[in-house]
Amino acid sequence: IQAGQTYRSVYGYLPVGLVKVMKVLFITSSFEDYLQDQLIIGLRNLLGNNLVDYPKKKVLYTSCTRDKKDLYGRGFTIWQSLPEAEVDRSNIIEQINLRVFDLVIFGSIWRQKEVFRELSGPLRKNRIPKIFIDGEDHMKVYRPAVFQGKYFKREQKNNLTSFFVKRISFSIPGNKILQKPIEKTKMFARHCQCDEAYKLSAIRENCVKAYAFEHERDYYHDIATSRYAITMKKAGWDCMRHYEIAANLTIPCFYNLAKKPANCAPHGLKDMHNVISFSTAAELQQKISYIEENQLYEKMVKNVAQWIAGHKSEVVAEKIIH
Repeated sequence: IQAGQTYRSVYGYLPVGLVKVMKVLFITSSFEDYLQDQLIIGLRNLLGNNLVDYPKKKVLYTSCTRDKKDLYGRGFTIWQSLPEAEVDRSNIIEQINLRVFDLVIFGSIWRQKEVFRELSGPLRKNRIPKIFIDGEDHMKVYRPAVFQGKYFKREQKNNLTSFFVKRISFSIPGNKILQKPIEKTKMFARHCQCDEAYKLSAIRENCVKAYAFEHERDYYHDIATSRYAITMKKAGWDCMRHYEIAANLTIPCFYNLAKKPANCAPHGLKDMHNVISFSTAAELQQKISYIEENQLYEKMVKNVAQWIAGHKSEVVAEKIIH
């Protein structure tokens, strides 16, 4: 591949000059993991077969035969989406000793302590740079790894730990993002888990707390045809729904966003700019009324589009390897 050319990615043709072609070993875990799996998708899109997921993250590939109903979040957005790739996953220790890889990424360091200990010696001996991904919902760091490479953590406190730990957030594959809004036919997306929001009659009458859709296309269409969609902190502040709402160019209404620690993902959301932050149903109604009465909706949707463009899986993946 020469500079100035393009190469085929799973989402189309990308300019080679946008990425440095390197060989990356990505240490995986077997379970569904939003942060880890989004990065694998982003890196595969950027690096092609130069991204080696080991062990193979089977649930990411279209060849995976598991029923989507058995996958986390019903498999929406991330899983069973990658075509097969011809990568060499054999004799990994030998490949490390031969310095085949330019970089090794541990995709879930808290759950990979044993393999981290096993590989530390060969990686140190061969001076191969390491990146550690910490996507846990708690705010502790795995101290043995913090000073051995770049350490990226999603949930962070506002303290000195953040000096040594870099920010990272969830992301969404680029092909899941609408290029332009579609017609908005209703006020709120159907899925809503926020108890406070149900104080509004429009939520009570039209929304449900349980999973409302069997298929991703129906879930996405419901969001895309809604002017607003409710989201909130779950186990952690960062959750996939924030990105799914924004990807469908709908304004997220984020319950208690003002309480989120500044160093904690998601980053870049600003009240009445690309999100509505609310702590009470009355505040939510007041802000929506202000947007509608002052014709601010289209401008805010453009801001939402700009925000989600910076949170494509490919963009986040490129940032961590550079």
